[in-house]
Amino acid sequence: MVDLPSLAAAVLAGGHGDANDARNRMLDAARTEFINHGIARTSVATIATRAGVSRPTLYRQCGDKDQIVASVVQREVIDFFTRGAAAIATAQTTEDKMVEIFVMGMRECREHPLVQALKDFENEAFTRRLFTLDTPDYRSMISVLAMFLADSDYPPAAAERALDFALRVTATLLIAPSEFLPTDDDENTREFARRYLIPVLQASR
Repeated sequence: MVDLPSLAAAVLAGGHGDANDARNRMLDAARTEFINHGIARTSVATIATRAGVSRPTLYRQCGDKDQIVASVVQREVIDFFTRGAAAIATAQTTEDKMVEIFVMGMRECREHPLVQALKDFENEAFTRRLFTLDTPDYRSMISVLAMFLADSDYPPAAAERALDFALRVTATLLIAPSEFLPTDDDENTREFARRYLIPVLQASR
């Protein structure tokens, strides 16, 4: 399991990343295979071939397939948190931060190549995971996002309540998009967040 709170704390503190170039190249190869063929269909052998290394070298540097998947996911999470921190850096209020986090999250779900691969190759598992919310990973995600939102007006518990609502709405919109509540681009998503999520955030205090 990826330690989301520790990763977020590292991003906020400015300390993150892996300086091992050889290992990063192998993880780049794994990411490409996951995007092209899906995680379930990708083997350690195909990753090694794409990376131009032997299987023993790949195992030594990156571990088995489960460890490789975890490492690729960890890099994506770090990238998401880094860009998320930048996206809300100029936000003037917690409400503005909430809007931008929601916009970024919906954009990632529309455009991120790994998310698209999950939809294309493992749609049933992807859908099931979206609605399996009572898990340690989900609770960690709520706690991490609350770190970005919480302030003197919105204590962590209030931010977590609002984020729980927002993530459940996100899951529903991803599986069953609505023509009455469009979130197909940033402008529509931002309007949706301001109209429906900000009142929820304010009510959560």
